[in-house]
Amino acid sequence: MGVSLFDPYFRIIVTKPDNVPIVSLIFLVGFFTWLALHQGFENDRRIAEGKLPAEKDTSNDKVWVWPDLVYTELISMVIFGAVLIVWSVYLKAPLEEPANPTMAPNPSKAPWYFLGLQEMLVYYDPWIAGVLLPGLIIIGLMATPFLDINPKANGYSTFKDRKYEITVFLFGFVILWILLIILGTFLRGPNWNFFGPYKYWDVQTTST
Repeated sequence: MGVSLFDPYFRIIVTKPDNVPIVSLIFLVGFFTWLALHQGFENDRRIAEGKLPAEKDTSNDKVWVWPDLVYTELISMVIFGAVLIVWSVYLKAPLEEPANPTMAPNPSKAPWYFLGLQEMLVYYDPWIAGVLLPGLIIIGLMATPFLDINPKANGYSTFKDRKYEITVFLFGFVILWILLIILGTFLRGPNWNFFGPYKYWDVQTTST
């Protein structure tokens, strides 16, 4: 990505103030996905060697709310507050002129957390993309505690004992949600046409 920033069109898109959080989202999702899987594989190795999972080894450790936890939260609050102040100073809020019913922005995009649904409108009828699929997602989330009856890996990370559950989650969250958000943010331009990462967003383009 660092080399790609030398491309002017790519740099314009990824450095837009309202796209910077999505860039951060990509790195954060990638990092924490790697971290969770790494901890799971590490625990699988420990269990294979006859040891307890790492979480079980430290389960008896106690941390006092005062001063340990309060100090940690205070320091975190100060750091994140400073980051937000710097962010607000150097990245201008993407505010536009007052709403005008005779003029709509092009492309007109939903908030980033709804871009997955907006992207699905390209492939499905509105009632499927806007009603049926979101309804299935909500029902699936509600049914998860009843469907996931695997008693293993309770209180610690593992991959070996929960391959199916982790695979389904990663497919649903990363592929069917995060990937669609990235696609709608960086690869959908004027008229909701598809543009490559190094392609100029031409309003006159009609191909998708």
